[in-house]
Amino acid sequence: MAYRPDIDGLRALAVLFVLLFHAFPSLLPGGFVGVDVFFVISGYLITGLILRDLESGQFSLRHFYARRVRRIFPALCLVMAVSLGYGWLVLTAGEYQQLGRHVASGAAFLANFMFWREAGYFDNAADTKPMLHLWSLGIEEQFYMVWPPLLWLWWRRWRALSWLVLPLACLSLGYSLLLVGRDMVADFYSPFTRFWELLLGAWLVYMARSGRLSGGFWSSFAAPFGLLLVLLSLAWVHQGQAFPGGWALLPAVGAALLLGAGMQSRLNQRLLASPALVWLGLISYPLYLWHWPLLSMARIVSSQTPAAEVRALLLVLSVLLAWLTYRYLERPIRFGSQRSWAVPALCLCMVLLLAAGHNINRQHGLQFRHHDLLNADPASMVIGADRAALKPECLLVSAKQLGLDWCFSDGRPAPNYVLLGDSKGEALFYGLVRESGPEMAGSMVGQVNLLWGPAAPSNQAVYAAIEQNPGIRQIFLVNALRGIFPLDPETGFIVGPVTEAMIEDKVLRYTEAIAPWLAAGRRVVFVKDNPTLPDPDSCISGGMTHHDFLNRFFFRHENQRCQLRLSEHLSGTQAYQSLVEKLQIANPALQVFDPLPLLCDVPKNLCTVAYQRQFLYSYGDHISDFSSSRIAQELMRRHPHPVSQNRQ
Repeated sequence: MAYRPDIDGLRALAVLFVLLFHAFPSLLPGGFVGVDVFFVISGYLITGLILRDLESGQFSLRHFYARRVRRIFPALCLVMAVSLGYGWLVLTAGEYQQLGRHVASGAAFLANFMFWREAGYFDNAADTKPMLHLWSLGIEEQFYMVWPPLLWLWWRRWRALSWLVLPLACLSLGYSLLLVGRDMVADFYSPFTRFWELLLGAWLVYMARSGRLSGGFWSSFAAPFGLLLVLLSLAWVHQGQAFPGGWALLPAVGAALLLGAGMQSRLNQRLLASPALVWLGLISYPLYLWHWPLLSMARIVSSQTPAAEVRALLLVLSVLLAWLTYRYLERPIRFGSQRSWAVPALCLCMVLLLAAGHNINRQHGLQFRHHDLLNADPASMVIGADRAALKPECLLVSAKQLGLDWCFSDGRPAPNYVLLGDSKGEALFYGLVRESGPEMAGSMVGQVNLLWGPAAPSNQAVYAAIEQNPGIRQIFLVNALRGIFPLDPETGFIVGPVTEAMIEDKVLRYTEAIAPWLAAGRRVVFVKDNPTLPDPDSCISGGMTHHDFLNRFFFRHENQRCQLRLSEHLSGTQAYQSLVEKLQIANPALQVFDPLPLLCDVPKNLCTVAYQRQFLYSYGDHISDFSSSRIAQELMRRHPHPVSQNRQ
């Protein structure tokens, strides 16, 4: 295959899209489609190289994978090793444990499966995972494990490549279209939903070699139309859409048209083959590897998204590091005299990184590094450490069929109290189970919100279950404030106009639900929501070394919002406070518990994320196990269970 500078130019555009999206997502919300362009390019180049060697009789799987090792391993080993080294200095034990796990999966080229498994409600933010971008490399390498042998076997039997490529590509695309509406995370990370993009590049090779990419259309319209499709994908595709699915056709087909147009296209000659884009395309692979760890580590250390000028400087630094990596590491290993020993040395390096990452993960992030230097113990951020001891059952046998997210009990027979709520209720239920006496048997049911009314299937089933269980003597209502009023996600303050009529309507709906329980002699306790503070990962602060001089460079800064004035919280949630007051007036037997004195220093008018070096919060704005136990103890002291109270 003759060298085509326009392909390097297309690589440059793809990596620029990704870099701008990661550094300035609001500027280019669809920039992540650059990865899809990379997939098509990879499929095109790899298939072309294999076919060239097959035709000349020089193809061998051993030589193919040796070439891949020399191409992929040098920069990857360097970036992962530097990330582990820097992470040793600035990451907490939990963060370093996760980095080790991700490095190990990246070294095994299984990162996409790792991130797929981790995705979910409790997953930490994407920009706090320095190795997240390795998911795409994992998919490429998984394709390279199956495609060359398959192509080699097919070549020996029949040269009609389209009969191999098209059915596989259609199956992969069809699976993606089917899966995207059911499980978008699986569709994003699964290799089987992405292989069609690489196979599109492979099919393009077949079309070019069979002489079907010549003529007026390809010469005049393919490149401009392809560029238009790529640009449209940047404008139309965003993170909130069901992607990849059908939306991935825009960047993938656009890239294929640009590749198919070739150097005979004026657009390819003047734009893609321009010296600046070609130079950037040559360093695109190490640039892709370097930019994300730099941005992610900066986000972790600063505990918030860095300033725009900092992100711009980090992109410039990533370009410099990419050029140095390409000039002094990649090229000598790929084309220098040391190629004979490079493959075993690089494989050994990758095995060592895999072992190091695995060991860091198993050793829980090596807590001894700077455990005593931080403002609080990061291990105290945990929530639900004893969740495995709970039974996945509750008052409702068909809870899962109703789509309830939480349904479990403490395992004791005949529950005499039930907690109704959401994830905030789950966090408190752990503390109730830990701190309750043997006479208390509890069950937690969610997602339940009394404001939805009796017609909601989950509420309807809960009401019936409570009526059928006369032994239920106490009911805790624990719902997130955001399930009652719309909130600003950062401050936790209520947004939008809230009228007295709206508050009265909510009071009425609550009353309709709880009045029968109160009339039946059941005790109902409304637990108020906690203040909204940043994720505690953003509130870690302190020097990361035992040397004052080094701490000038390796210091964790906490988010500016990690402290909140109690008066600001009360003012920002005034409608909620009014709702609770009116609800208690309308239902004198209702008991209200406010955890604020346990989460805030009331005399100092200050709410913080930590107390006595223990984090009060876990993921997001949910309380930690430490807070859960403290709140449960005070809750049961002030509102004891009727069984406990009678025995006293």
